[in-house]
Amino acid sequence: MRIKAVGFDIDGTLYPNSSMYVYSTFAFIKHPVLFSHFGKARKSIRRIRYNGDFRTAQAKLVAASLHMDVKEAMEVIERDIYGSLGKVFKNVKPYKDIRPVLISLKAEGLALGAMSDLPVGKKLEYLGIGDLFDFSFSTEETNFLKPSPVPFKYLVKEFDLLPEEILYVGNNYEYDILGAVSVGLRTAHLSRRPVPGSKADFTFSSFTELRDWIFSINN
Repeated sequence: MRIKAVGFDIDGTLYPNSSMYVYSTFAFIKHPVLFSHFGKARKSIRRIRYNGDFRTAQAKLVAASLHMDVKEAMEVIERDIYGSLGKVFKNVKPYKDIRPVLISLKAEGLALGAMSDLPVGKKLEYLGIGDLFDFSFSTEETNFLKPSPVPFKYLVKEFDLLPEEILYVGNNYEYDILGAVSVGLRTAHLSRRPVPGSKADFTFSSFTELRDWIFSINN
């Protein structure tokens, strides 16, 4: 079956994680305790069931670990984490081959979508590829982070295609690949080498490899 659409993880897939680490170092140094507890909360929230709004549930976890009220936790997360990372992102550079590959995929009639576990904001525009995507969203908007099937089902709904007609591309095997596989998406794993026993349909280390593989299937 032909691939009719490609969904991309954003962070660590459209640009190297190392690039973001370099530019966000100051934010980490300025708020080390907050970033540490925020990271732990994000890991926990992937495993627990909760009712209501994602941002509230996240703030409750951070508030409990830092001994502050929920409103204050929401404010510092928005200002010192989301705000700080958003400001430095304009300096982050995408993988060099990503734009020409996306252009070639669009030229072949494929729809393109993108999602991230963090707020998307102007990330795609800063990367110089915002004009090539049909839509983008944060998994937070679905109230569940990857690898929950919920955001992947939302991706399928946005494309308005069958899951098997969609290829999902990501760099994190557990969150991206296994999450996408759980709802029947085809998958491509950005990695230097395949994970032993990988469930990904394809493992690649350059986007030209990915493009050629997609074209080999469709043609």
